[in-house]
Amino acid sequence: MSSEDQTDEDRQGTAHWPRRKRRWRGWRATTIDTSDDTPSFDDYAAERLWSFLCAQLGTALFGYVAFVVGDIWLRHHSGHAAAGWPGVLSELGALPAMPIAAALVVAWSRRGALRASVAALVAIAALEAGLAWHVLQWGPHAQLLLPAFVLIPLTFSPVLLRGWDFAAATVLSMAGPLVLVQWGAPSAGERFGLILSMFVAICTSLVANLFALRSQKKSFRLEQQLRAFADMDELTQLPRRRRVFELGRRILQRAERHHQPFSVLYIDADHFKSVNDRFGHEAGDRALRLVSRAIQDGLRPNDVCGRFGGEEFVALLPNTDRDDAARVAERLRKRVEEMRQFEVALTISVGVAQHLPGEQIDRVIRRADAALLDAKGSGRNRVVIAPHPSDTDPTAGIAKDASRVSGAPREAQTAIQRQELAAE
Repeated sequence: MSSEDQTDEDRQGTAHWPRRKRRWRGWRATTIDTSDDTPSFDDYAAERLWSFLCAQLGTALFGYVAFVVGDIWLRHHSGHAAAGWPGVLSELGALPAMPIAAALVVAWSRRGALRASVAALVAIAALEAGLAWHVLQWGPHAQLLLPAFVLIPLTFSPVLLRGWDFAAATVLSMAGPLVLVQWGAPSAGERFGLILSMFVAICTSLVANLFALRSQKKSFRLEQQLRAFADMDELTQLPRRRRVFELGRRILQRAERHHQPFSVLYIDADHFKSVNDRFGHEAGDRALRLVSRAIQDGLRPNDVCGRFGGEEFVALLPNTDRDDAARVAERLRKRVEEMRQFEVALTISVGVAQHLPGEQIDRVIRRADAALLDAKGSGRNRVVIAPHPSDTDPTAGIAKDASRVSGAPREAQTAIQRQELAAE
């Protein structure tokens, strides 16, 4: 398969995820802004573990409510309930269920990694407070709560992957056992067993936390690499078609929000099939790299250039009207034409289109593509600006800017060609 026939989805190979930039050796590469759509590891882990955290909080809430109801039932039937069921339900032991429920609501809302960690810590603090309160109430029977204290750090350790949240959870998990040691009046043997149990629970929680952290980071790096392969063309190291549309939608939204112009260049390497036929596919790949390098070197750092497949490229120019975009396109055309690094002269044809209010990115690219077809039909190695609706003569139905080209002299167009261009 030739480099001309290969699309951006067909190429295979090893792709390395770019941290901030993709660079060719010895030349500048356009920076691709990925901060808006590439999640941090914390947000990635929070999203992956969202269902697990919600299940834990739901289980904790259900278990604590069942525990409180069981305690109330035992008090009622043992004759220790002072004012019956209504009075018992108002006791402080039932209050921790409310912050646990609030933590479940916050975690369910998917508001980010920080809120998820805070929700887990609130739930742990509420559980510890509730269990500690029951320790003070139960007196000699408080040792029955030891399994609950042990389970708390073990349960939440796999979802606390931010470092500080696991440390805070460890400190909170020790609060209940300290209350049990100080006010539960355990014997020396019971005290030793309690401390040993909590030590084993904390160590096991640490192992589980480190294992979960390593597993999530490995999965995060793998997904980044897969995304890089899906977004970046291996041959030219430019964004692929899908990525160009993503970035284009973001640039377009920013341009409309700030009322700034936005233009698109649709670029095609002229007579590229003959390069493959004459010099082979390896030379064709080298020619594509040279053209993509020349295009990138001629753009600003905040511009985006992507490969649309074959020998076609698209450049997105934020804060640029069509006249400035045409000058940029002409500069690129001359840069490619003046290259002397290939066996024959390489040239490009460029279509220019400026975004219209309310227009979607795919429509802007289609109008630039239509202008490119006009440039190729007019002799190639030139720049054509797509007509603006305000430049259309309603009586003749012909766009005034349809003939605005640069480069080699343009051959005469027929009336049919002019009408087709105005229709675009």
